[in-house]
Amino acid sequence: MTNRDALIGLCNAIANTFYPDSAAINIAFLNEEIDPDGTATPKDGKILRMAVALVMGYVESSRSENGVSTSVKADAVEDSIRYWCGIYGIDANEVLNYNLRVLEDGSNLW
Repeated sequence: MTNRDALIGLCNAIANTFYPDSAAINIAFLNEEIDPDGTATPKDGKILRMAVALVMGYVESSRSENGVSTSVKADAVEDSIRYWCGIYGIDANEVLNYNLRVLEDGSNLW
């Protein structure tokens, strides 16, 4: 499994209606200086943090804008992140240090 596959899989595991686009994945790997095609390491904390950043960066109400579907509640996403942080041995409060704002009608922001 590649780092890219691991990242996409974690994003989908955190919020099963979310599939990050290629550009977002590429910038996440660039920012962390990780080879996306390198072999994934089990329970890699950097990959989990990248997945959380991608999921939280895309939480919006418009599925057509590559966001997390409105059927997914923000608190459910946070609960899922806490769950995965527990599996990875990471303090969830460390990765959930953000101010969540759900965008309504994101298409009007263009």
